[in-house]
Amino acid sequence: MQFIKPFRFKASAKTPAPRNPQTSLRLYRATGLAIFLLGLLAGVYLGFPAEVLRQRLVHELEARFPIRVDLAEVGLRPLLTIKGEKGVIHSLDGSETIGSIERFSFSPLWTSFFTGDPGVKGKVSTDGGELACRWQMSGPLAMQATGLPVNFPLAGSSPRRLVGILATGQISSVSPLQKTTRSLVDLTLEKVVLQGLEALSGDAAGLRLGKVSLRMTGQGRAFVIERLEASGGDMLVSGKGSFMLATADLRNSRINLDLSVRPGSQADTTMANFLELVGPPLPDGSRKLHLTGTLANPVIR
Repeated sequence: MQFIKPFRFKASAKTPAPRNPQTSLRLYRATGLAIFLLGLLAGVYLGFPAEVLRQRLVHELEARFPIRVDLAEVGLRPLLTIKGEKGVIHSLDGSETIGSIERFSFSPLWTSFFTGDPGVKGKVSTDGGELACRWQMSGPLAMQATGLPVNFPLAGSSPRRLVGILATGQISSVSPLQKTTRSLVDLTLEKVVLQGLEALSGDAAGLRLGKVSLRMTGQGRAFVIERLEASGGDMLVSGKGSFMLATADLRNSRINLDLSVRPGSQADTTMANFLELVGPPLPDGSRKLHLTGTLANPVIR
């Protein structure tokens, strides 16, 4: 006798097992914690006291550099980035305006946290120029500049000022400066004019120096001027010497320079007559000068 085999229905897929209540609870708690942290972070960013942040930033800048800083707007952005607009940089005594700031930003060097030496990077923009910097807690400081306007007073009560454009600049050092610190300063300035020396040039604008390049290396506050050159102005200059940095006020820094000078191709007769008073020319037409004193009160010998 033949029996008919009963038909059994087979599902095309396995029926999912019921979810573990403990797993669901952990997922619920993790989601709630994530939402709470996001809300807390948003609250910090939206409610962080901007005035406290502004005061702290000003304090840090003034503690590390011989300047006075006024900042108008400062705020905290994602990834702990500090951004702001509108600021003015003054000399240490507040009597002179060194430059203006259009906008700036500072943020942590996140990769440095893995090395145990946290740091910060920043960028400051002015009218046509930019300054970028990096600093780490152990001291290393690197700064690069392009197209920054320069208007530096050489003496408090004197009209002498150094005016021009910092075309390119590089500074490698340590902040705060130590006796064993090794530093490099490499600057190229364009359209440089020494205002307040109109009597030497016969030009109401001042003594035109044109393009100026400076390279210094040093240890601590003592620097060696490896190269100082000026061309395209009222006189051609080249020289070497030493520079002792005054950290409190840059204008009190001491200089000791041996210079070779000659009138430029477009120099006024006033400059040529002045150089004749220095002494007889060398076979190449140049004259030697020895410059000492401070940036505020230089002495020509």
